[in-house]
Amino acid sequence: MLTKDLGRTTNLKENTLETIIKEIENTQIILVAGGKGKRMGMPDIPKPLIKIHDKTLLDLSIEFYKQAGFKDFILLIGHLHKMIERHIEEKGYYDVNIKVSVDPEEQMMKGIVGKGKALKYAIRSNIINKNKRAIITYPDDVFLDRFLPINLLTRHIYGVEKMKIWATLVLVPGTTYPFGVARLNYDGLINSFEEKPFIQKDTYTGTCMIEPEVYNVVDELVDLDADKPIDFEGVVIPELAKRHKLYSYHIAPNTWLPINTQKEYEAVLKLFEKEKWNN
Repeated sequence: MLTKDLGRTTNLKENTLETIIKEIENTQIILVAGGKGKRMGMPDIPKPLIKIHDKTLLDLSIEFYKQAGFKDFILLIGHLHKMIERHIEEKGYYDVNIKVSVDPEEQMMKGIVGKGKALKYAIRSNIINKNKRAIITYPDDVFLDRFLPINLLTRHIYGVEKMKIWATLVLVPGTTYPFGVARLNYDGLINSFEEKPFIQKDTYTGTCMIEPEVYNVVDELVDLDADKPIDFEGVVIPELAKRHKLYSYHIAPNTWLPINTQKEYEAVLKLFEKEKWNN
């Protein structure tokens, strides 16, 4: 009897692993890699090619998802895109499948693309496989939990099966507010002041997983001819929430390192140097 029970347990684990592997194969990674390095004091290189010691942000991002078993990557690029394409070739395409979608030159020069349009361009040109789900992420967000991609996948699949959702956002339960906060009484007297407080509000990291239904929502809501940039977060995500098709996956705040300022970049450099020294 004990042997039979152990056998069933083993089969269950094997079936679960097989399911996860199949779901990984049915998932593509969409990297929004059109950022500029100007705010980081590096105007002559695209942001994805900024280095953290001996690796670029793009290297770190692709390797992060590759180590979890993902093999299909779509890069949405624009600013100095030829430098990124050359870097990919030099890296031997990281031994994964990589396709690139380049923003139209005219709209790029006018600065009127945005993540929403970049996605729709890639969908319309069939660079994105509309039959596969996707993780949409930025190479300038560094995640420290190497199990995040698999945990996100299993959480998302649970939401799809149990609640019929179409997308799952990766959230942190709070974040450090970058400014000092004053608390006032009724006549304007400041009662207390706190420098850079931790604000406990569910905060979107910019990474999400989507089902193929979301491609139709992008196609429906994003106007490629608009004379302004259209953001995925500003147009598509609020619509998914309105339709009750949006799920959540929380991670610890200290496992997410966004790199949007010189100060954040320097903090990540120090952290990686410390990890390298400790190892």
